[in-house]
Amino acid sequence: MNEQYLSVFLDEAREYMESLNENMLKLEKDPEDMEIINEIFRVLHTLKGMSATMGFENMSKLCHRMENIFDDLRNEKMK
Repeated sequence: MNEQYLSVFLDEAREYMESLNENMLKLEKDPEDMEIINEIFRVLHTLKGMSATMGFENMSKLCHRMENIFDDLRNEKMK
């Protein structure tokens, strides 16, 4: 694995994880806020793609599972 790409991945993943954490805390306060749900979905989708590209299969699978849950929330299949 190229060290340069790994460094970029780690920097970007850290930013997305911080965003995910902040938005999860916001969601705790307002669980029906669709803007927050959509933002979390987008972050998870991005993290899934980034981790898959880098070959981090476990992280990609975890993000995919979480993404599916938030997709169900977005489509009001679950409350």
